[in-house]
Amino acid sequence: MYILKNALKSITRNKLRNILIGIIVLIISVSACVALSIQQAAEVAKQDTMSGLKVTAQISFDRKKAMEEMSSSSKSESTDRNKFDFDVLQGSSLTLDDYMKYTKALKKGDGYYYSGAISLNATGDLLPYGTSEDNDSNSSNSKNTDSSSDGNMLGQAPQSDSGDNKASGMPFQVNQGDFSITGYSSSDAMLSMFGEDGSCKITGGSMFDFSSSDYECVISNELATYNNLKVGDTIKLSNPKYEKETYKLKIVGIYTNSDSSSEEDNRFKMNDPANNIYMNYTAFSKLISASEKAGNKTTDSDGNETSAALKENLAFTYTFADVDNYESFSKKVYKLGLSDDYKVSSSDLQAYENSLTPLNTLSSTAMWFFLVVLCVGGIILITLNIFNLRERKYEVGVLTAIGMKKAKVAIQFITEILIVTFIALIIGTSIGSAASVPVTNTLLANQISSSKSSDSKIKENFGLDRDESGPPSDFGGALFNKNTTAAKYVDSVSSATNLYVILELALVGLFLTLISGLAALISIMKYEPLKILSNRS
Repeated sequence: MYILKNALKSITRNKLRNILIGIIVLIISVSACVALSIQQAAEVAKQDTMSGLKVTAQISFDRKKAMEEMSSSSKSESTDRNKFDFDVLQGSSLTLDDYMKYTKALKKGDGYYYSGAISLNATGDLLPYGTSEDNDSNSSNSKNTDSSSDGNMLGQAPQSDSGDNKASGMPFQVNQGDFSITGYSSSDAMLSMFGEDGSCKITGGSMFDFSSSDYECVISNELATYNNLKVGDTIKLSNPKYEKETYKLKIVGIYTNSDSSSEEDNRFKMNDPANNIYMNYTAFSKLISASEKAGNKTTDSDGNETSAALKENLAFTYTFADVDNYESFSKKVYKLGLSDDYKVSSSDLQAYENSLTPLNTLSSTAMWFFLVVLCVGGIILITLNIFNLRERKYEVGVLTAIGMKKAKVAIQFITEILIVTFIALIIGTSIGSAASVPVTNTLLANQISSSKSSDSKIKENFGLDRDESGPPSDFGGALFNKNTTAAKYVDSVSSATNLYVILELALVGLFLTLISGLAALISIMKYEPLKILSNRS
């Protein structure tokens, strides 16, 4: 108690000196509070965003890895393109059975859905939206015949004995139909379009039954209006590679698509959202099986026969309750037999990481600022306390001469520093807490503005957005709708300073006290009271 009373009296006697120390500690505490609050706000924002994040993932062929392996194993020069095996780089598609096999790696709360897509032609009086009756060059009935269609579906190489397509100037030929037909396994698979924030909405009839095997479908309002179709009508479509192979689909619903007003230059009619036709996967799979059983073939100019059966483009998506489940799945699938040539990736996590980029950058900057302030402030406090101790050397000599131990004298000096430091720290924390949210949001806004400016520069230079990912794996209703939406950054925080930050600031106060008091302790231990008193001048 004596030491505390003495320390308080000493503080009041040396007001100016202690006010100066208090101001320095106040500046350090305000700066530290804002910096630590920014870091804490980043962590809270990450947790909040992550808690509401729906994680989905896909398995795809890792072409980049395959090319790197071919480059490293080849003895030829880097400019030699013959080292790349394009048959291998094309990758082998996983079947539905393969994807289902890997569902064993899912945990409670996880799930999956899938869709298949093909392209079909119009027949009879039916025309795809955007095609004029007078325009024979665009008419589906004049494009393909069963004897001349030697191309395959988009993305598949034509089958020939030589396998050499270099002379054509294209890696493969394209035989595209008028309509994109997509079969969905469940309502979850269609949430991106018909969900709460989806672009499509049923305006006539109803959605097809996902458990039915009947050839039922929903079509766009534009396609229905253009061809004078209504719910209950039947449309007849044909195989683009074999026009005599036809299928009848019953219209059970008509939808509107907010994306169908796009003025894009579509070279293929199936690219237009208005020409997207949807059905359930059970019926879709039945249609694919029927095409395979038909056994129709096409003959090219060299007399080579190839199968005309419809080939689906399968897209399989896994859903996860949280990121931990996703990371667990990413490891377990390889134990279940997935080749290392394939990778598990999540566009949701990529989007999540992109959204936090400005906040993470700001958090990193705040940490460096905090360390610099702490170091500079600590050095200034040590210097001030050394000068303070020199000025009070005679006081130290008197106290030790009357019998007070040096350790107690040192403790008194440290107590003085501690009191001044924590008074300034409390005031600084109050100011920093009030300023942390607006300061964080202002700095975050500037950081986002800088990021968007960079994105705009990239778009200006290259004509694309930074996060433009190109067409997704399935072309049913989505393949040609490019993702050009700018990254949605976390642009504000609602809270920053919390109990964790206050505890950190308390530790900062103790650190400053110990560092600056250590200099006093060392100096006092070296002092000789008799010399101090005899040398007083």
